[in-house]
Order: sequence, then C-alpha cells, then structure tokens
Amino acid sequence: MLTRLDLFVDLGYRHFPMKRIAPVQGLTFLFLLGLFLLTFIFKNLIPLWRSQLLFYVLLLGLLFVLKLSSDRNRSKGISGLLNEFSPVAFIILIYQSLGNMIQYLQPDVDPYLIRIDLFLFGVHPTVWMERWITPWFTDLMSFAYISYYFLPVILAITLYLKGQRDEFDQVMFVLTLGYYLSFIGYILLPAIGPRFTLDHLQTLPLGGSFFTDFVRDLLNSIEHNKRDCMPSGHTQIALMVLFLAHRYVKTIFYILLPVVCGLILSTVYLRYHYVIDLMAGIALAIACVFIGPRLHRWWLKNHQ
Repeated sequence: MLTRLDLFVDLGYRHFPMKRIAPVQGLTFLFLLGLFLLTFIFKNLIPLWRSQLLFYVLLLGLLFVLKLSSDRNRSKGISGLLNEFSPVAFIILIYQSLGNMIQYLQPDVDPYLIRIDLFLFGVHPTVWMERWITPWFTDLMSFAYISYYFLPVILAITLYLKGQRDEFDQVMFVLTLGYYLSFIGYILLPAIGPRFTLDHLQTLPLGGSFFTDFVRDLLNSIEHNKRDCMPSGHTQIALMVLFLAHRYVKTIFYILLPVVCGLILSTVYLRYHYVIDLMAGIALAIACVFIGPRLHRWWLKNHQ
C-alpha cells in the first residue's frame, strides 16, 4: 500500500517538467553538461575557460527556455518551427566552441594517423591521388564536399513538410547523436589533417576555378574548430543521412546517393582527411543508426 509520501513523490515525478523533455533536448542537455564539467575540470589548461563555462551556461539556459516553449506551443507558428529545428543551432554553436579547448587538452594525433595510413596502403593516399588532379574534377569534389552541410537539412525539411513528425523527431535525434559522438572523437583524438601535416610531400596544388577557392576560403574562415578530422564527420553524417533517407524517403536516397559517394571521395582528394578517418566515420555511422533509434524509443518510453 502506498503511503501519502510515496504517492506525493510518484505524482511529483510524473508531473515534473524535465521528465517530459524531448529526446533530442535531453541528449543536448547531457552533452552540454559533459562539456561544462570537462571545461571546469581542465580549466588550468584552457586559457578562456571562464568564457567557455559562461557560454555553456547560456546554452543550457536557452535549452531550458526552448523546453518551456515546447510545452506551451508545440508546433505552433514560428516558435514551434524554431523549436523543432533548434538542434541545428546547438550543433553549430557547440562545434564552434570546441575550437577554444581541444588544442589545449592533449597533443594532436596526426603522426599516428599518418603511420596507420602508410601501414595500410604503403603510400600516403592524398599524395597518391595527385594523379587524378584536374581543375574540373577538383571543382566537382569541392561541390561534393560542401554538400555535407546541406544533406541533413534536406532530409529533415523533407520529413517536416511531408508531415512525418515521428520520423522527423527520430531523424533529428539520431543525427544529433551522431554529431555529438563525432565531437567526442575530436576531443579524444585531435587531428588537423593531411592538408597541413603532409603539405611538404604534395607536389601538385589542388587547382580549380574560383568555386574551389571560394569553398576552401569559406570553410577556413567559418570553422573555428580546426581539429575535426578523427573521425570523419563528413563520412559519418553523410552515410547516416543516406541510411535514414533509404528508410523514410527513398526518393531522397536515390538523389543523394551519387552526391554522398562523391563527398566521401572528396574528403581524401581535397586533403582534409586520412583514410583511417573515413573508416572510423563509417564504423561510427553504423553504430549510430543501430543504437540511435533504439535509444530514441527507450527515451520516449521512460521520459514522456
């Protein structure tokens, strides 16, 4: 028989607002909390640790505001739209914040990645691919590479406009999980990539048109975090989008298939990644699409 205290605790737990937090919001909360603790623990190594902590507190505050807003105005007007796509903003802001801390936590692991590639292939893949360099192909690879930033948004918007809300929620959760796991990889295995470490071995420049120069300069200017090679987020997220598109919107899958194939090739051709980065990205993509939907269902069952 339940006592009055037991009944009070049970009812309080059932009606406590954070119990009904959306899966993707809960995932972001846990990741931000982890970054806050990491920054605090290693504050003696991070020059801008105070501003870093403040930034994460502000993001946690924004997350709380969005949680309250979603409780009151689920899918209503601009507020609902911003809430549904808010994970995109959190992913971008968190990624950029890593540029203030990763390089101070431990040395880059590029020498080890270079040795692994050399052991596996007997050559440096980015140097070996010089034989393919032509201006038009470089432009094509640049287009494929930058498409990475649009693939997840295309899939999410398609599901949203088609009214597939359950599928939309699961896709946002699984992709967000993929991004956050790749960020953990950047923290544990910081690497700047062959475009910097193997530049002295390259004998041919990546010549292209103004488009290639534009893509290169744009990414160099907007990506504050330069140690984002291991795992290859481009490979991981692109494959995850492809898998989820095949499951929910097959038309999108067939359209994106050649783009994703070109994107994966471009990561090495354009000298952004070692091949071992791609292998890690593939493994992480498989893990995310297998675990992500199960974790999403578990969260809905236990936290709604």
